[in-house]
Amino acid sequence: MGKSRFYLWEVGNGAAMKLIVNMIMGSMMATFSEGLLLSEKVGLDPNVLVEVVSEVAISAPMYSLKGPSMVKSLYPTAFPLKHQQKGMRLALELAESVSQPTPIAAAANELYKVAKSHGLIDSDFSAVMKTERKSAILSKLVCLFPGYKGEACT
Repeated sequence: MGKSRFYLWEVGNGAAMKLIVNMIMGSMMATFSEGLLLSEKVGLDPNVLVEVVSEVAISAPMYSLKGPSMVKSLYPTAFPLKHQQKGMRLALELAESVSQPTPIAAAANELYKVAKSHGLIDSDFSAVMKTERKSAILSKLVCLFPGYKGEACT
């Protein structure tokens, strides 16, 4: 989780913190993948997007570390997708145990589950981008959000 140490008081809080951080990371990666794909679709250079997000308020090391490879459709494994999805699942269970809704993380988790079913289990978690290239999957996922009335939801 980094070089710093944090005192989290009670036993088990460290595990909860790790799950929450991994949930955020998984959701960020799924959204970053969407952004890269959208930039391509609208005619922008995804490499420039990687540079831009590295310079603005949303900057995170993950974007500059993973982005250049993702643009080239390369996903060298540093954190296996199976571990990311497991972390997402456990974080969602934690959230459910305290009645905390997590619809964005739940949608991201569905992408990781689909990626696993497509044989990407041992690939890096950034390979979720391969799944997101399949627009039919995404059009079904948006139906998870209450009030969304897209074509795929009818």
